[in-house]
Amino acid sequence: MKKILSIIILSIAATVGSLTSLSQVEAASAKVVDVSNAYWANASIQHMLTKQYMTTYSDNKFKPEQAITRAEAAAAIARSIQTNVDIANTTKFKDVTASHPYYKEICQLVKLGVIQKGEDFHPEEPLKRMQVAKMLALAYQFKVDNKNNTQFADIPQTHWAHNYIESLADIGIISGVDAKHFAPDQLVTRAQFAVFVERSIYFQQKINKLEVAYDYLAKDYIPTVNLSTEWSKKVIQLINVERQKKKLEPVVYDPKLTQIAIIKAQDMVNRHYFEHVSPFYGAPWDLATLFDYDYTSFGENIARNIQTPEIAVKAWMASPSHRDNILKEHYTNTGVAIAQDSKENYYWVQMFSSQ
Repeated sequence: MKKILSIIILSIAATVGSLTSLSQVEAASAKVVDVSNAYWANASIQHMLTKQYMTTYSDNKFKPEQAITRAEAAAAIARSIQTNVDIANTTKFKDVTASHPYYKEICQLVKLGVIQKGEDFHPEEPLKRMQVAKMLALAYQFKVDNKNNTQFADIPQTHWAHNYIESLADIGIISGVDAKHFAPDQLVTRAQFAVFVERSIYFQQKINKLEVAYDYLAKDYIPTVNLSTEWSKKVIQLINVERQKKKLEPVVYDPKLTQIAIIKAQDMVNRHYFEHVSPFYGAPWDLATLFDYDYTSFGENIARNIQTPEIAVKAWMASPSHRDNILKEHYTNTGVAIAQDSKENYYWVQMFSSQ
């Protein structure tokens, strides 16, 4: 469909034991005998147990310093992403039968492409740090690229897990054993794995809540938190009053479009400009397309050095070109963002679209 465009200025060896079943986990997690409140990963471990993503062993021990096995890791990841994919016709591993306690979870990750198909899975083998990096990136669908701020001396560019490791390190999911080394072949303990999974869950939640977005141009996750949600809502309320006066349908608050507006407002602050065309992203609709926003028509109002929503809307309505955007009949959605520079000047962005 043709797009109508309008412009207006204004982130260990394993000892295999018997794990409790999920039906037993509540009793087991009530008193984990080998994880004290002062233990460095206690909060993450308790989170994993409470959510039933991980379990204790039959003796109520979590064994935090024991290396996690491939099967245990697969089970925890599958449960944490709450997948319900159909496992029918899943490639069968010779060493993972239907009676295996984690058969379903392993098959689910195979179906999702997190685990590679093959003849054997080696469920009781311990996981290495480099293997965990890839599993987490694939399971939680984190963007992986070759442009990263984090670099490790023991991970050359040719290493198969290079991009997985450095991309996840950039967003704080994993870290090195020291500032310069990742130790890719080192085994991951159950405590470390609990922390990695918890971090992955929280970062995925930030993505889902539109608090961060992956910038395909910068190849990086960027924060997208609005300076004032209340001010944004007030602007929308005020412009809908103006639309009502003209007997026009109200525009509705669009969270995704608001995220695009936040990116534009922050971009103006960070790159020190005040124009519709960004020196980095291009035109407003180019920005929207870059961040996977679908539309059939698009418009933008910008303003700065304005202190309240009321003044912003009044200023836009006093300008014929801005008023034209506010009162366009075919616009259905809107997003509003406010950013502030180091001198406490406000930058306002309102974007409009038709769906």
